[in-house]
Amino acid sequence: MEKIIAGPQGLKEADSKKAAKIISRGGIVAFPTETVYGLAARADKKKPLDKLYSLKQRPQNKPFSVAFADPELAVNKCFCQLIPFGYKLIEKFWPGPLTIVYYQNQEEKIGVRIPSNTIALQVLGKLNFPVFLPSANLSGQKEPVSAEEVEKVFQGQIDLLIDGGRTEHKKASTVVDLTCKPFKILREGAITEDDIASVFIKKRILFVCTGNSCRSPMAEYLLREYLRKTKGVLFQRYEIISAGISAPEGMRPTEEIRELMGKKEGIDISDSRAAQVTKQMVLSSDYIFTMEDFQLRYVLDQVPSARARVFNLGKVLTPSLDSIPDPIGKSFIFYQNIYDLIKKAVSELVNWL
Repeated sequence: MEKIIAGPQGLKEADSKKAAKIISRGGIVAFPTETVYGLAARADKKKPLDKLYSLKQRPQNKPFSVAFADPELAVNKCFCQLIPFGYKLIEKFWPGPLTIVYYQNQEEKIGVRIPSNTIALQVLGKLNFPVFLPSANLSGQKEPVSAEEVEKVFQGQIDLLIDGGRTEHKKASTVVDLTCKPFKILREGAITEDDIASVFIKKRILFVCTGNSCRSPMAEYLLREYLRKTKGVLFQRYEIISAGISAPEGMRPTEEIRELMGKKEGIDISDSRAAQVTKQMVLSSDYIFTMEDFQLRYVLDQVPSARARVFNLGKVLTPSLDSIPDPIGKSFIFYQNIYDLIKKAVSELVNWL
């Protein structure tokens, strides 16, 4: 068994290439993650898989999770459309010590993880296929947190051992199953069940307009303020954001909106900055409100599966409106009218929430 000792900055380029080459050829490489040491083997070939089961003395009816260096690649390759909660978990904990179990297709489940350890990412980043990365121990035994512990168990049985010192967390990753409602912790590790629950209970509301400089930031700040004042406990359970479908990145709110929000609500909106709506925002939002139907269609073009979560804010009003028009370039009185419409719609949202 060959052994490489990593430096403070991780592996040399030649060493990470060597490790990746061994895995590509069907070999087994042990290296550290931020949790424990793992045994890496390519997941798309039967021979490395059989060897991995044999090494770990693990029953073949217990599947291995796969690891990637890139979260987006992992999600696209492995999962059916995740629920918003899943995307929020990815935002908060990937790369990191969380394994997510979800549907790979209508029947089969798969566990996926993105480690944050530099050495693990250096090796995984050089591979264009999924990699099994179970802990480097015999099934049911203590997970190793140092290269020495791996060496004692697998001396001569693996192709390469990378010594990266003791691992950061010194305990296994947390495994959360999102196929159960609302979720199920299959193994509590470096991330606690309370950590997972804190993400689950916080719903994300996204307001979308065109430029994100007047209507959507106004709705964002009004909803945040009205929830805080009227439903203090609920306020803590919502994250409220806004974006635009063609937003000039970093633009401040219009002068008219800053004046209206200051005088009528006592809200300073000057720290708001325009942002372009992204696919990730849509995927991770529990409720999405647009100002006009063409923005709604834009959102659904990006993420068709979001249909049940996207609404036209004007249609929340009683009586409903087809749209809340764009005040850009219009008179101050027009801005006031739009403010009144959004205020009424947001007040109705507060009652609904």
